[in-house]
Formats: sequence, C-alpha cells, structure tokens
Amino acid sequence: MDSEEEAETMKPAKVDPRVQRTRRLLREALVQLTEERGLDGFSVQELADRATVKRATFYLHYEDKQALLADYIAELLEELRVAVFDPGGQPPDYDYASGEPHPSFVRLFRHLAERYDVYHALLVRRRVPELAAGMLEVVRQFVAEGLAFAQPDDRLLTARRDVTLKYTEAAYVEVIIWWIEQQMPYAEKEIAAQLMDLSIFGPYRELPAWAGSGREKTSG
Repeated sequence: MDSEEEAETMKPAKVDPRVQRTRRLLREALVQLTEERGLDGFSVQELADRATVKRATFYLHYEDKQALLADYIAELLEELRVAVFDPGGQPPDYDYASGEPHPSFVRLFRHLAERYDVYHALLVRRRVPELAAGMLEVVRQFVAEGLAFAQPDDRLLTARRDVTLKYTEAAYVEVIIWWIEQQMPYAEKEIAAQLMDLSIFGPYRELPAWAGSGREKTSG
C-alpha cells in the first residue's frame, strides 16, 4: 500500500446525512425535554415523538436515553477541550500586558455562547452530573496548565498550589454557570477579560488602604 492509499484509508468514514439529521433531532428533543421535565420525566416514546422519528429509529442509534445523553455530553466536552486547548489557536507571542484577554478565555466563552441552549438546559436548569463533572475536569486542567505557565514557583503564590487550584477552578465554573443562568449579560470577550483579570490581579484594582503595601502570608 503506497502513502496515498494509506492516507485515503485513514480518512474517517463519512456519516450518512440522514443519520446526522436523526441524531441532531434526537439531541434537540433530549435537551428540550430534559429542561422541561428532567431526564427521568419522559419516555423514549415521548422523546421520539418530540424528535419526529419512530421509536424503532431511536433504538437503531441508542440503547436508551442515558446512552444518547452520554454520547452528546462526550461530544460537547470534546468541543470544549478543543476550544480552550487547541494549540493552533495559541499565539506564542501573546502579550499579557496588552489588556486583551487571552484567546483561550475568549474561545471558552464563545463555545458556551454557541451552545447556550444546551448548557442552559443540562448545566444550569437541571445540572446533569455527568456534564458538570466533565466541565469541572476540563476547567481543572485549564487552570492547572495556566497557573503552571504563569507562576511555576510555589513560593511566589499567595496560597499553596493545591488550594489555589481548587479555589480558582471552583470560581471559574461558578462564573460560567452564573453567566449562562443570567443569559450572558456580558459579551464573550468582556466576560473573558473580567475572569482573566480576576485570575491575575484578584478582586481589587488597588489594594484597600487598610491592606497597606502588602502583607505577610498566613499560610506556611
């Protein structure tokens, strides 16, 4: 087999457009019904009816509702990972003093905005555990890599690294949930800039007068 034939063989198989359409309809119906009733509040028949497909068609693609949900969440989380970790989108000469949010922060919120209906239904309205846990894992890696790059020396962190990571990842997830819950009150770039500023500078533009010029760490 020559290189051209090998490359052709390695290409992913094309998915039948009819299959794509059916899965899209099932996913849309899943999101709608889950938001309205919760995952346990509707049957496969009701899901198929909402998707305008036959019940038998559903079972050609998925074993049950949980399998459909797991498939959709896996794809959603992969899109999230690509958004924040895609090396093709990481400019090596990014200037942290530019006042502009890092592209990875902007891509994060752009992805959330593009999938707003899904995240609102499955993360905010119903808080599906599998999606919440998966998002936390992506955010945890995002925060850990960012902190390791920004400050690899533990002695120069305000708190111990494990505490800093836990504090930051929890804050990120809660800001994300709040932003979606409030129907995206700030544009993607603006919320990205705010979250990045909070990560680097904390909540104060200037230290309060009572803080003086600095403080000694209370942790060891």
